[in-house]
Amino acid sequence: MRLDLKARLLFLLIVPLFFVMLLSSMILLEIYDDKKNLEFTRHHILEAETISKVVHYMQIERGVTSGLIAAGNLDENNENLLEAKKNLNRALEDAREIISDCTVCRNNVDTLAHLDKIKSRNSDNLLGLSTINARAYYTKNIAFFLDLIKSTPAQMDDMENRNYIQAYSYLSSAKESLGQTRAILVELFTSKEYLDEPFTAFKEDLRIYSLETNNFKTTAPMDILNFYYDVYRGEVVDETFRMINIAVKNRYAADLGIEPPYWFEKSTQTINLLKEVEDRLFNDVKILINDKLDFTSYKLVTLIAFLIISAIVVTFLMILIVRKILFSADNLEREYGNSQALLEQYKSTVDGTFIVSKTDAEGIITYVNEEFCKLSGYSKEELIGKSHNIMRHPDMQKEVFTDLWHTIKDLKKTWVGDMKNLSKDGSSHWLRAIINPILDSDGNVVEYIGMRTDITQQKEITRYFENQLKISTKNFDFSMHLSKEYEKAIDSSTILSRVDKYGNITYANDKFLEISGYSLNELVGKSQSAMGQCEVAKEESGDVWQEVSSGKIWHGIIRNITKSGKDFWAKTTIVPIKDLNEEIVEYLVIKFDITEIVEQRKEFERIAKTDPLTGCGNRFRLNYEMQELENISVAVFNIDNFRQINDFYGHQFGDMIIKFTANKIYNLFLRDEKFRFYRLQGDEFIAIAIDYSKELLIEKVKQILAAIKEKFTIKDKDMLISCTCGISFEDKEYLLSTANMALKVAKKSNVDFLVYREEISLNRQYENNITWTRKLSNALKEKNIITYYQPIVKNSDLSYEKYECLVRIKDGAKVVSPFFFLDVAKQTRQYFDITKTVLYQAFEMFKEKDVEFSINLSILDILEPKISKYILSMLKKYDIGSRVVFEIVESEYMENFEGVMNFIGEIKKYNCKIAIDDFGTGYSNFEYLIKLKADYLKIDGSIIKNIDKDENAYLVVSTIVEFSKKLGMKTIAEYVESEEIFKIVKELGIDYSQGYYFSEPKEGL
Repeated sequence: MRLDLKARLLFLLIVPLFFVMLLSSMILLEIYDDKKNLEFTRHHILEAETISKVVHYMQIERGVTSGLIAAGNLDENNENLLEAKKNLNRALEDAREIISDCTVCRNNVDTLAHLDKIKSRNSDNLLGLSTINARAYYTKNIAFFLDLIKSTPAQMDDMENRNYIQAYSYLSSAKESLGQTRAILVELFTSKEYLDEPFTAFKEDLRIYSLETNNFKTTAPMDILNFYYDVYRGEVVDETFRMINIAVKNRYAADLGIEPPYWFEKSTQTINLLKEVEDRLFNDVKILINDKLDFTSYKLVTLIAFLIISAIVVTFLMILIVRKILFSADNLEREYGNSQALLEQYKSTVDGTFIVSKTDAEGIITYVNEEFCKLSGYSKEELIGKSHNIMRHPDMQKEVFTDLWHTIKDLKKTWVGDMKNLSKDGSSHWLRAIINPILDSDGNVVEYIGMRTDITQQKEITRYFENQLKISTKNFDFSMHLSKEYEKAIDSSTILSRVDKYGNITYANDKFLEISGYSLNELVGKSQSAMGQCEVAKEESGDVWQEVSSGKIWHGIIRNITKSGKDFWAKTTIVPIKDLNEEIVEYLVIKFDITEIVEQRKEFERIAKTDPLTGCGNRFRLNYEMQELENISVAVFNIDNFRQINDFYGHQFGDMIIKFTANKIYNLFLRDEKFRFYRLQGDEFIAIAIDYSKELLIEKVKQILAAIKEKFTIKDKDMLISCTCGISFEDKEYLLSTANMALKVAKKSNVDFLVYREEISLNRQYENNITWTRKLSNALKEKNIITYYQPIVKNSDLSYEKYECLVRIKDGAKVVSPFFFLDVAKQTRQYFDITKTVLYQAFEMFKEKDVEFSINLSILDILEPKISKYILSMLKKYDIGSRVVFEIVESEYMENFEGVMNFIGEIKKYNCKIAIDDFGTGYSNFEYLIKLKADYLKIDGSIIKNIDKDENAYLVVSTIVEFSKKLGMKTIAEYVESEEIFKIVKELGIDYSQGYYFSEPKEGL
C-alpha cells in the first residue's frame, strides 16, 4: 500500500513534465515549419526577381530587334543589339543559377530548359524573320515567364508576401504590355505602314496595360503604391503617353512626325521607371521576409533556451522532490520491508557483479543468473535440474572436486578456488569460484550458492608473460652471443679503444697496440696524450671532446704520433656510451688507418702542382701560392726565338733546352728562400719574389739573363740562347697581366727586360691590360661579349657555304676586336668564360640554318676539362655536329698532343670537322698536321695578302695546296682583300676564300 503511494507521487510529477515537453515540441515544430515556409517563400521571391530581370532585358532586346528589322538594318554587330544581348545573357545566367539551387521548386526542369533555349537564340537568326514573327518570338517567351510568376503566389503560404508577388505579377504584365506597345510602335514609326493587325495588337496591349495597372494599384501595399506615384510620373512618362495618344488618334495620317529612335528612347525610360518600382517591390519584400526569418529564428532560439532552462529547473526540482519522497517513504516502509529490500538489493548486486548459481543439497542446479548463461552458452532451461558435471573440463583434476565437496558439505565452510569449465560450443573458460553452504536453523545444508568471476583473460595474460619470459631469456642469451660476435668482428677489423669520461684509456685492442707501438700497460689509465701529439685535421676543426661530452657522436680525421715518432692518420669515430639514465659512462673510439691514403693524396697534390718536364712548380702551384703569399713581385721569362729552335731541331731537343734553362734559373734561386720558381707553359717561366725590393729584383734578373746567354752544349751542339723578362711590382690581382704586358713590350722593343709602369701602352686607344681586365669583367657581367660572323666563300660558284664566328666586345659605342683583349683574357680566368659565350651564341645563331660554322679554339681551350665538357654538352643538346667546324689556332704551343687528339676523337663522334688555322707561319709542323687528320687547312693571311707581289709567298702557298690535296684536305685562303688576290687563289686551286673582298665580319648573317 505504501509502495503504491510512492508510485502515484512519482506519476504526478512525470505527467506534467511530459505534458510540458509535448507542448513545447509542438510549438517548436510549428515554428520550424514557419521557418521552412519563409525560406521557401524567400526562394520564390528570388526566383521571381531574377525572372523579372530576364523579362525586362528580353523586352529591351525585342524592341531593338523589331526596330532593326523594320528599318532594314540586319547587322548582327549593331552596338545596341550587342549590348541588349549581353544584358539578357547575363540575366539568363543569374536566373539559371538561382533556379538550379532550389531542389523543391516546381517546374525547375521546364524553366531551366526554357532559359537554355533562349540563351541559344543566336542560332534562330531572328534578324532574318519578319517584324511580326520576331516580336512574336520574344512575346511568347516573355509570356511563359510571366505565367510562371503569376503562378508563384499560389505556391506561397505567407499572405503578406503573397500580396507582394501578386502585385508584382500585375505590374510585370503592365510593363510587358507597355513593352509590346514599344516594339509595335517602333515598327509602325519606322515602316510608316499602319496595318490592321499590328494596330489591333497595339490597342489590345494598351487595354491590358490599363487593366493590369489598376489591378496593381488595388493589390500593392501602400508604401509601394506611394513609391509608384512618386516615380512613375514626369516629363518622360507624359511624353511617352503623348506619343501613344498621337498614334491612337492619327492612325491614318501619312506621317505622325515621331522618329523611331526618339520613341524607343522615351518609352524605354518609361519602362525603366516601372522597373524601378519592381526593384523597390522586391527589395521591400526581401527585407520583410528576412525580418520574419530573423524573428522566427529568434523565437526558435528563445524557445529552445527556455525549454533547456525549464528542463534543468524541473529536473532539479524533481530530484529534490523525489529525494524527499523517497526519504519519507523509506522511513515509512523501514519496519515493513527492510529485510526484503536488503535481500533483493543484495541479490541484484550479486547478480550484476558475479556469475551466480544455486544448487540443492544434492548438487542439482536450481538457479542460474544471466551472466552464467552468457558465459556457459546454455539457457536456464538446459541447466536447471542438471549437475555442474555438464560443464566440467577434462583437464580439471579429480582432487579439486573432492576438496570442494569436503569443504562445503562435510566442513560446511566456504570453498574458494579456480576451475576450468567447458562452454556449450566447446570453448573453455576459467572461473574463480566462491561456494557457500546455506544452513537452516538446525545447521543442516539447505542449498549451495556459488559466486564466480571470469578470470580467463588473467589466465591468458599470465600464460603469455610466462611464455614471454621464456622467450626473453632465450633472446637475451642469443643477443649476448651476437654482441660478442659483433665485438669480435669490430675488434678484428678496426683500431679500437675505450676511454672513461675523464679521457683516460681503459682498453685498447691488438690493432691499436700494433699500430701505436705501445703496450696495453703503457696505455691503460693514461690520457690520450700518452700517444704523443694528437692533431685534428684542419677540415675537422672544432673542440672534439666538448662535442662528444655533450652526447653527440663525432666523426673526423686525426693525426696521431706513434711511440717511434711516426705520423699515424686515422679516420676516427668517437661514440659516447650512456647508461639507462642517459649519463655518459665512457667513450668508444673506433679508428681506421688511412695513413697510406693521406700520403697518396699529398703525393697526388705534389704531382698536380709540378711541371713533369722540369720538376718545377706549374701554373696550378703558382695560382695556389699566389693566393697564400703577401708582398710579392714577379718576373716572367720567355726564351727568345724558341719556336725556331723547336722547328729546326725538333721537340725532343726543344724539351732539353727548356730543362736546361729552367735548371739554370732555378740554381740561381736555390739558396734564396724568398724566391719561388715555376714553369708556366712552353718556353715561359715565372719567378715570385717575396719581400724583395725593386732594385734587388732587377739586379737578380740581370744576373739570370746574363747566365742564360752563356754558351752551352747539348748533344754535341753548341748553343747560344737568350731570354726576355717582364717584371711587375703591381698589386697581386694584376701581377701576372702586368708582367706579361711588360714582357711583350720588352720583346717588341728588343730589350732584355722591362719593368711594368703606367706609361707602357700597346695601343693609344686601349691604354693597358689592367684596364682591359676590368673591361672584360664588366663585359661578361653586362653581356657585352658578342659574336661577329664572316662568310667563307666557295671559290667555284661564290656561294656562302660557311661562316667563321669571331669574338668582339662592345665598349660603349665601339666594337673592339680581340687583338686588344684576347692576350689579357688568357692571363685571367675570364678567357674560358669568353670561349663559352662565343660557343653558346654561335650554336644559337646556326641551330636552324643549313650552313657550316667554324669556331676558333686554342690549345688552352682544348686542354681545359670544363671547356671540352661544355663543348660536348652543346653538341649533344643541339644535335648539329655535322655543321660545326672547330678551328685549332696554330700559333699556340701544342705541348700535350695526346690531349688534343683525345678531344678530336670525342667531337668526331658527333661528325664535327677540324680546321688548322694560320697554317704557313710559326712551326707549321707537317708531322702533327698528318696526325691531326684535319678536314680544312686555313692558309695564313700574312702569306695570302702578299701573294700578288711576293713570288716566295706564291711558291709556299702552291706547295701547301698540293700537300693538302694529297692528304684529302680542303684549303681556305684568309685575307682575300682584292680581286687580284682572289684570281690567284682560285688559279692555285684553293677551295674557299675569306676576306674583306667578299664581306667584313658582321653581327648578323
